[in-house]
Formats: sequence, C-alpha cells, structure tokens
Amino acid sequence: MTHAQDFTPPPSWLPLRVLCSSVVAAGTLLALGDTGPWSERLSWEMPAPGLWSRCGASLLILTVALLLALCLGLALGFAARRLGARMEAMAAFCGRAIACLPVAVIAWGFVGLWTGKHGLPVETLMPAELPLLHNVWQVTLARTVWEFLVPALLLALPLAGEVLHAVVTDGPATTDLDFALRARGVPRAARLWRHHLRQMLPLLRGRMQALCLVAPAFLIIIEDVLRFMGWGGWMAQAVRGADVRAMALCLLTGGVMMALLCAGFHLLLRGRLRQGRNRLTALAWLPWPLWMLGIMTLPPLSECPWLVFWFALLIFGSAAWHHAWTRVEKKLPLDAARVFGATEWGVWLAHIAPVQLRMLLAWISTVFAQTLLWIAAACVLQPRLVRDLEAPLGAWLGPLVVDSPQDTGRVLADPSTLLWAGGGLALAALCLIQISRIIQPRPS
Repeated sequence: MTHAQDFTPPPSWLPLRVLCSSVVAAGTLLALGDTGPWSERLSWEMPAPGLWSRCGASLLILTVALLLALCLGLALGFAARRLGARMEAMAAFCGRAIACLPVAVIAWGFVGLWTGKHGLPVETLMPAELPLLHNVWQVTLARTVWEFLVPALLLALPLAGEVLHAVVTDGPATTDLDFALRARGVPRAARLWRHHLRQMLPLLRGRMQALCLVAPAFLIIIEDVLRFMGWGGWMAQAVRGADVRAMALCLLTGGVMMALLCAGFHLLLRGRLRQGRNRLTALAWLPWPLWMLGIMTLPPLSECPWLVFWFALLIFGSAAWHHAWTRVEKKLPLDAARVFGATEWGVWLAHIAPVQLRMLLAWISTVFAQTLLWIAAACVLQPRLVRDLEAPLGAWLGPLVVDSPQDTGRVLADPSTLLWAGGGLALAALCLIQISRIIQPRPS
C-alpha cells in the first residue's frame, strides 16, 4: 500500500489496542502540553457544542467512504483480473497513482473547479438557492444527503486507490483454485466473485483496518477545507489554535471511532488470518498520522515539527520493514551455505548484506514518498511547514498553502496552479514508490 512499507498482519484485539493507545496518547498530550494543575487538566468543559453529533457525523462519513472505497476497489480489481495479467498490472499502477494524490489537492481542487469555475453549490460552502415554497422535507433531505456526500466522495477517492492496489497485489497470495473449478464447470464469474473473493476476505479485512487508522487524518483536511461541522473540522480548529485540551479530547474520540470501524470490518469481512504476534510489528497498527498532526503543535516540538514527522514515519516504517525482513530471511539459503563450509562473515556478506541493502534503499524511498504526502496534508493545518522549507521544495509546495482570503480567492479564480503543484507532488511520490517496489526483494 502507499502508506505502508509492506502488509503486516494485524495484531490480536486490534480495536482494544487502538482505543487504549488513544487514551495513552491523549494523556501524554495533556502531560506534555498543558501547564495547569492536574485537577484542571482532567476536568474541562466541552470545547465545542454538539460534541457527540459532530463525532457521529464524521463516523458516518468515514463509514460511507470506506465502504464505497471497498466496493469500487473490488469491482475494478476483479474486472481487471478478468481481462488478464497486463490489465491487472495497469489497474494496480492506477490505484497507486490515485492513492498518491494529496488530500488537500483533491479537496481544494474540487472546490476550485466545482464552485469557483462552474459556480455549482456545496452545501457547507455555498448552499443552493431554492424558492421558499420548495422548502419541504424532500429538499431538506436532499440538502442533508449532499452535505454528507461531498466529503464522503472526496475521502473515498484516495482510499479506493489503496483498495484497488491491495486487491490486485493480494490476489497471488490466495490459493489458486481456477483450474480445479474450471474442471468442475464452475462459471468464470462464480469462480471470481464467490471462491476468489471468499479467500481474499481475510486479507481485505487487514487492508481495510489499516485504512481505518489513516482515514481520520485525511478527514480532518477534507472537513476543514469544506467547513464541515464535524469531528475533523473541530480537530483542525484545535490544531490551529494549539488548544491542548481540545486536541486531547479529539484524539480520545478519534480513537473510539477508529476502534468501532476496526471492529465493524472485523465482523463484516470474516475469515481466518494469522495474527501478528511480534511487538515491533504491532507498532505499525497504531494511528501515527493522527497523533503526528496533534503532537507537532506542542510547545517543545513546535520549533522542530520535522522531528515529529520523521519519528512517526520511522516507527511506522521500521515495524513493516521488520516484518518484510522476517519473511525474506526464511527464503534465503543460509543453512545450505553453512553446510558447504561458509563462515558467518561469508554468509552475511554474500546473502544477508545485499538483501538488507536493497530493503534499506526501498524503505528510504518509501519514507521520502510518505514524507512528501504528509507534508502536503499537514500544510493545510500548519502552513509554516512549507514556508520554512528552502527553495526549490518550498516554492514547489507553496501553491498548496491556502490560509488567507487572498489564497482562497486565487484557488477559486484559477485552481490550475494548485492542481499542477499537486500533480507534480503525486508524480514524485509515485516515482519513489515505484523505485521502492522495484528494489524491494520479494520472497519466492
């Protein structure tokens, strides 16, 4: 996937792990960022009215977007599978390209083209002007559906790319029963949508649970751009205002939503999947992107937010790297080399060192790609991240910063500059990910 080095099996009790880790992250944020006495840190008033309604609205958007991405990814991936191996490879490449699109560019590009260029309504930004006589329940229902549908569709676009890539790449990991089913006279559609899908359900469950930990960070950007009154918009206001107590409550409620989503997909996509038992690998199954957006605003770390980026991506990527190395090491002829009299130094030099070097280069390429994408996402909430960059990277990412009425007017009048900058960023991230896939050794 685009936002992970390699697929790692989810640990046992994943929803409970996510919930408990979110409680710990909220407490850590209060301990490091709030300077008041502990009695005031642990007892505060709700920072925004309608807290539960906001969380419920965002949870609904996340559920619709994830289910829509799952349906689109399965439909397109299986359609490509029916057309042959070349179409499968092209579909996987298109999925990676879509997943590399920065969320801020998707949201601002939609606003600039839909509202700025064509003048079409977005309920949270520019509601449609309807006669008062038509203000009946049908119009109210249509307004409500359109208000929730826009952020759900925008969020589903990069997630669908991730699912499409996962459906194609996880296909060879299942047992190939095509020849046996054809010998029994099973139709091609039934072989694909019944037998192959049944074997892919456990792998898809792991993929969707991984997306449940990334999607809330994307939703913050989309709700902030669309001015949607949900959990993501509230989190964006807390990050901009450096409100530690509000951010801690956002992390806590976000953990509850992610735990519910992970539990829901565990019940929806049934099947046996070997659970991850390694503690280091389990670190990859934590909501690091969401925590990164909150922790980088703390006073001790606000002067060097790059350290937060690199630390989060280091832990996230190292856990996946450890799992990938464990899989590759089992396929290396280490015991055979020792039987033929090779020394430990010779075994390491001839077999282990070249593989680890390739994996290290692949991991560095992936981390650079993820860093570019997360900078583009975080610059919506922290524009100084881009302003602090030196040329040419700062000038390249400059059009993505929209934090003033002048910038908003520029995007509404002509979104082409933002789209070109976002397209170049997506192309650079895609090239780095392709390099990582080429270099990364795969166990045969």
